Amino acid sequence: MLKMSIDYEVEQKKLEDFKPEEGSLFWKPTAGQHKVKALSELEEAEPYEDKPQFKLKVLVNEEEKVWTFAKGKSPASTYGQIVALATRKDFILKDVEFTVVVVNDGNKNSYTIVG
Repeated sequence: MLKMSIDYEVEQKKLEDFKPEEGSLFWKPTAGQHKVKALSELEEAEPYEDKPQFKLKVLVNEEEKVWTFAKGKSPASTYGQIVALATRKDFILKDVEFTVVVVNDGNKNSYTIVG
């Protein structure tokens, strides 16, 4: 008899019990206002579909997460707003607290960084 190295029954149970966002390392902001604390400086992340990405380690709802977003080209982009926030805070993001306001127009989210 072939010995299996994986218990499919146990793995199936884990999959059935999975809840989105639970245990996820990544933060995907939903509509509303979110109090956030930066735990790192902005870092380059793996590109997504050949588009440059950045990541920021954050504390949201007492959970450490990683927030990734595209390297935008305008001051209104999430990237542009985060860079402006760091500029206002003497070029440091780590330990800066701010609010992320997310509005969904039915098609996409728009982000406003207040801090």
